[in-house]
Amino acid sequence: MQLRPMQAGDIEAVAAVEKAAAEFPWPQSQFKNSLGSDHDCMVLDVEGVVLGFMIFSRVLDETTLLNIAVYPDIQGKGYGRLLLGSGLKAQQEQGAKQCFLEVRVSNVSAKRLYDSLRFNIVGERKNYYPAKTDRENAYVMCCDLADNTVAVV
Repeated sequence: MQLRPMQAGDIEAVAAVEKAAAEFPWPQSQFKNSLGSDHDCMVLDVEGVVLGFMIFSRVLDETTLLNIAVYPDIQGKGYGRLLLGSGLKAQQEQGAKQCFLEVRVSNVSAKRLYDSLRFNIVGERKNYYPAKTDRENAYVMCCDLADNTVAVV
């Protein structure tokens, strides 16, 4: 198992993870755009198979987790925590002092993961995400990476 930088050849596999894990998945073009920008894009590779990914966007000393997913059949087994914890540590090592993210209010399992990595709710965005009927609110969460006690791995 390895965490490695996403490559152009991973886009199809990453999009498949996203499609399996998200009700409203990003299109492949969004992953291509992220890879072509200054975003930090990583994949969880197990014996040549992409099982998960994460994408951060960093500006100065702040970073934002834009997207993270692992295949649904391996969720709850620590892979998401490993992926995100390693990503936060890498962001911290590159000078990020805070990490922000948005999460669906209804996404209890993701919120539990973020809570375990010391993210706190700092706001709410109304009607942020598409939903089957209308829109869904998002919590804005933040983790203080400047605090060396943050459980990033």
